[in-house]
Amino acid sequence: MLEILDTTLREGEQTPYVNFTVDEKIEIAKRLDAVGVDMIEAGDPSVSPNVSKAIERIASLRLRAEVVAHSTATRSGIDRAKACGANRVAIFYATSKIHLDSKLHKTESEALEIIREHVSYAKSLGLKVRYTPEDATRTDFEFLVQVCNTAIQAGADRISFADTLGIMQPHVLFERIQTLRARLLPCKIDLHCHNDYGLALANAMAGIRAGANCVHTTVNGLGERVGIPDLAETILAFHNLEGTQKYDLRPLVELSSYLEKVSGFLLAPNKPITGQNAFSHKSGVHTNGILKNPKTYEPFDPSMLGRERKIVIDKYTGKSAVAARLEEYGIEVSLAELEVIVTRIKNIGDQRKQLFDADILEIAEQVTGREMDVIPHDINAMLMLEVESHVYTSSVVRRLRSFSNVSNIYEVTGDYDISAFANAENMMALNNLIEEIRTVPGIKRTETRMVLKKYNGNNK
Repeated sequence: MLEILDTTLREGEQTPYVNFTVDEKIEIAKRLDAVGVDMIEAGDPSVSPNVSKAIERIASLRLRAEVVAHSTATRSGIDRAKACGANRVAIFYATSKIHLDSKLHKTESEALEIIREHVSYAKSLGLKVRYTPEDATRTDFEFLVQVCNTAIQAGADRISFADTLGIMQPHVLFERIQTLRARLLPCKIDLHCHNDYGLALANAMAGIRAGANCVHTTVNGLGERVGIPDLAETILAFHNLEGTQKYDLRPLVELSSYLEKVSGFLLAPNKPITGQNAFSHKSGVHTNGILKNPKTYEPFDPSMLGRERKIVIDKYTGKSAVAARLEEYGIEVSLAELEVIVTRIKNIGDQRKQLFDADILEIAEQVTGREMDVIPHDINAMLMLEVESHVYTSSVVRRLRSFSNVSNIYEVTGDYDISAFANAENMMALNNLIEEIRTVPGIKRTETRMVLKKYNGNNK
């Protein structure tokens, strides 16, 4: 059965310019535990006092996940891991010739003795031990087998096969793990695959197929250089493609959004699973298929993750998508009118990057000669605001409260940090208000959604 170790709190914090507070780490650990990951690598306590404090607090939470502390092959590091209350210590020591010669200045014999001594010492303290031969994929294979078996004999029950430079290909890694599994003493094998060639998840899946037990992940694929497999992508790939359905999918999107906020590491819109465009459809051929049967162009139902599909209306749009959007507002048009509306949308789409529903309704009014009374003249809008990562959300909220025509302000989770309602007498006034709001220090991005219908609480 697949196991997942998430190392957002260790490998993830090694992402350039990413640092988490202790409280953020506690929150991340709780959210990871809600997903059901098997192990949480909470950090290396030797890095700083706050890292040590975070591991201590996470270890005291009584999570379902096993809490792992990282350590170099030193007694002082292992002592700190023990003092933090972690269930397991992950000891790493490089084994490739380039690392032994250039970085550590040790012979293979000296490396073997160092590994044996420190794994044995950790075991004597009552800790579970995972040993990581750093740069395993560039290590002479016979020496790799020798060093891993030395660690197992000294007390390690897990070996982490580290593709430190992300140089593996799935077929090569499959053969390597299959052979390693046959040559090692009884143990579990973890896979720590870096993503330098964009092959990390493919390599990890190949390694599991070859007999490994555990994949290391981070939320949003954080980590050194370009990171390691993304937690959500890993879980969905195994869930849908391999039938491994042991993890809770529901918290994944909010967890990703939370990490985006606290890390300041923004997701590309086209990122699989959690990206803004993951379930967006644009071309006429695609939207026509989706409206008839979502399975035509969606590999799985976005509702599995609590997400919704989005049909984008612009110059690529076909008649089916435009008709469906108008029907959402209770507007029926003839086939001849629909063709003219689509033609005008395409013409405008050649000039603009984005069309809003208000634009589509205006075009429909012009073509049909009928007033589309779905947008009130007294305009209400919902504003969604994203705040710069270094700015306190509460400081922006205080500024927003000074606008007389902005009300119902909320701090929210997800792609945005603040939602608020605005009222304006017309579109020009609303646009002026939005431009003024955008000058508030700390606001990074805004999105405006028109309130087309309002339902009171006493409506049945």
